[in-house]
Amino acid sequence: MASASKEEAIGKLNVRVLRGSNLIIADPLTHTSDPYVVLQYGAQKLKTSVQKKNPNPVWNEVLQLSVTNPTKPVHLEVFDEDKFTADDSMGVAEINITDIYDAAKLNLSHATNGTRIKTIYPVGVNYLGGESHVQWKDGKVVQDMILKLKNVESGLIVVQLEWVHVPGVKL
Repeated sequence: MASASKEEAIGKLNVRVLRGSNLIIADPLTHTSDPYVVLQYGAQKLKTSVQKKNPNPVWNEVLQLSVTNPTKPVHLEVFDEDKFTADDSMGVAEINITDIYDAAKLNLSHATNGTRIKTIYPVGVNYLGGESHVQWKDGKVVQDMILKLKNVESGLIVVQLEWVHVPGVKL
């Protein structure tokens, strides 16, 4: 299997794309949108299924990325699928993965389920549409995020990150 990058993976990131909310209407003639989400991290590019005619789609799909550099954000973009023209962008966001990476380095074997490790607030230039919590949940480091889409009038995407340790890699 060919590697997408010469850099070694230090871990994997499961990105559960849960849902979208109040997405823009990209097709003015039909007053609908057919949204899907694309995640890009380095040379890796993954996408969700298309949700037909739905400005408030529910995907609940997990996309897994190999992480090589925790300071590099994951780029998220929502598109409207079009049959006869190029798909329209419905907004962009970036997912900062340094907080979940830092938590994954901790020894949390004695933490109780639901322990909050860190809270990140929606300030400055980040893409958060609400508080984001990095937690120890069911033996895993997870982070819930509400992302405000940029370059559009409205739209939120709700995701949950989960750090997956790669055997043999010490963080």
